[in-house]
Amino acid sequence: MFKKNKTWLVLMVLIGLSLAGDINAQIVKANKLVDEGNVINDKNRELIGKSRDLHVELFGDILAKVEDIKAYKEKNKSKFDELINLFGQVERLNAEITDKYEQASKLKVPEKYKEYVGIKIQEFKKRNVGYKLLISFIKEFLQTNDVDKINKLMVDLDKQATDIGKEAAKLSEKAGQIAKDNPQVIKIKN
Repeated sequence: MFKKNKTWLVLMVLIGLSLAGDINAQIVKANKLVDEGNVINDKNRELIGKSRDLHVELFGDILAKVEDIKAYKEKNKSKFDELINLFGQVERLNAEITDKYEQASKLKVPEKYKEYVGIKIQEFKKRNVGYKLLISFIKEFLQTNDVDKINKLMVDLDKQATDIGKEAAKLSEKAGQIAKDNPQVIKIKN
């Protein structure tokens, strides 16, 4: 009887080690996916900076001084197209980042890790709502020459974009805190 118990004990230890090794392998894989998402995000930051600068150039103080809105839009048509393209690229890259995080969330990782990637998924999806909103705004702006309607579009955009930005920032902060509180589990390069 003693030999049987010893055999079972050895088997249990081996199973436990196997499971621990599997979980560690899953965490390593999840970290790799998150790191890949962060590399894409670094590229995205460059596009976001370019799009922000062009957006300010087209919709900043100069727009308030424009007397002929139709002529302004015609003169800057290529810049508006470029801005739509940039926001579209950012949106696509955000979708790629989200995909990496979603792949990581499907792995067998500790709950805190799942919580972290789940919040990051929400953050990038929220940011994409903002980029879709910006693209929609620019297209609608280009379709109308009614100054009152344009002003209303801009006020609505400002409020919605501000709200989306705040929500995304809160999600980012929350995920960052989870990563900071759980460095033994969430080992990502940032």
